Amino acid sequence: MPMINIKFDDRKIQDKKIIELSNAVIKIVQDATNIPEVFVYADSPRIKIGVAPIEIFVEMSASKVPDKEELFEEIKNKLSDWKKINGFEYPITITLTPMNWKFEVGI
Repeated sequence: MPMINIKFDDRKIQDKKIIELSNAVIKIVQDATNIPEVFVYADSPRIKIGVAPIEIFVEMSASKVPDKEELFEEIKNKLSDWKKINGFEYPITITLTPMNWKFEVGI
């Protein structure tokens, strides 16, 4: 299941906008990966030095990413389209990280 971590500068962006973005990114990643179990952690670090207004980190099992470049482009393009349609003016930095991890839910 993909995990999305959004870091943002709360001096520049309100929580309401990040909630809106979070819901959009969940849907975008679900559509791009065909994985329904996608979730977001979003927060603004207490200490911020030279940070981008919004950074999105998408982490998921490497085995679920047959073509990293293709998946990245699809997420990036859908996010760009969403920004235009919704008038979301803030710049976003996005990172896709395939992970070699093992996890178990509900222990």
